[in-house]
Amino acid sequence: MSARLWIGGESWQCKDWAGVFYSEGVKPKDMLTEYARVFNAVAVDATFYGMPRATSVEEWRGRTPDDFRFAMKVPRRVTHQLRFREADSLFAVFLERARLLGPKLGPILIQCPPDFGPTPGNRRTLFEFLESQLPDDIRFALELRDQGWYDEQLFAFARACGFALAAAESEHSPMPLTTKIIERHVSDPPADFIYLRFMGDTEFAQYNRKQFDRGASLAAWAPLIRSLRAKLADVFAFVSNDYEGYAPATIRDLLARLGEPLPPETTAPRLL
Repeated sequence: MSARLWIGGESWQCKDWAGVFYSEGVKPKDMLTEYARVFNAVAVDATFYGMPRATSVEEWRGRTPDDFRFAMKVPRRVTHQLRFREADSLFAVFLERARLLGPKLGPILIQCPPDFGPTPGNRRTLFEFLESQLPDDIRFALELRDQGWYDEQLFAFARACGFALAAAESEHSPMPLTTKIIERHVSDPPADFIYLRFMGDTEFAQYNRKQFDRGASLAAWAPLIRSLRAKLADVFAFVSNDYEGYAPATIRDLLARLGEPLPPETTAPRLL
């Protein structure tokens, strides 16, 4: 078995990519079409900040090829403000919007706030929400940003419910924890896929070139991803601009380390 690798950025909307990754003078409405010529997936981080309009989701579907996947992030109203309490109806509306993507819908990321610790009350609230609200027709990944959550109870619950645990390199998730999550997805997978996130903790003035070297981290990631591909059906990996300053270059670097064909450096058509 070799899992399909779906890889892309945390967004396609980046004005700093114009003339570097996108064609010069590209219009915002054309960015997704150009992006999908190069990468086969994208994480829609914007849905975290508000419910997407149905017309927008349908437009995304129409601007991408059949062999393309969107990951979507649950709105913060559900996760960070209501904190999973009395959020069922809002979550259901979000899922209906996500379903408008049809077969292009990839996993949905449920990200908990950093201060949502593994207290008995939080554990009960979260587990009751996940057990009752996750439909079988959509894949879900859970990102917990307090290391105290990652015990046998969590892994067993994920396995019982069939959701993945997101593995991220971020200020809230050091590589030892990331490695632990990945190793569990290899030895006893809770789902047939995994959701990987490459997040930085530095904001750059512009996002049009590599500005920070994370080569050592990427070297550590490569064998972990290979081990996942030997056990799972799909690996979803999304890179933030904040990781090294320019997500397209990081994605190419990671693909090279995995021995995968490299996508073009730009969306502009090549002249023969």
